Amino acid sequence: MQLIDLELWDGRNVWCNGYREGLPWWKWRTAPSGLVTLSQLHARRLRRRPRQDPYGLLVWKRGRRTAELYRLDLAIPARSMSARWLASIEAMGRAHRTCRRCGRQFDRYLPTSTWRCAECCAETGDWGEPDHRVA
Repeated sequence: MQLIDLELWDGRNVWCNGYREGLPWWKWRTAPSGLVTLSQLHARRLRRRPRQDPYGLLVWKRGRRTAELYRLDLAIPARSMSARWLASIEAMGRAHRTCRRCGRQFDRYLPTSTWRCAECCAETGDWGEPDHRVA
């Protein structure tokens, strides 16, 4: 494997493992500082700029797995949740915890096969199981 000398946007010279899909790539744990994946951006409560292209690739698992690397200095703060957004998430959670038959709310999500609590399923005899009869 031949390493290639690469000059970064800030003037530093680093070694990369080559080019893949037109982007320089690095092995696991060898990417230069200042380049991060989308997961790492998210963990820092940042996001990439609109239409920002990746700067390089991170390659691991013998080339079977890749992740795009983005410049950390170009990242912008993540959007904060608005009151309406938080209210819609709370309403969705409440709907998943509310029995569709008796209307009681629980502290856990109800099964999506019935959307009913265990008491209502026992009363109706419908547990949401598929019919195993042979036609």
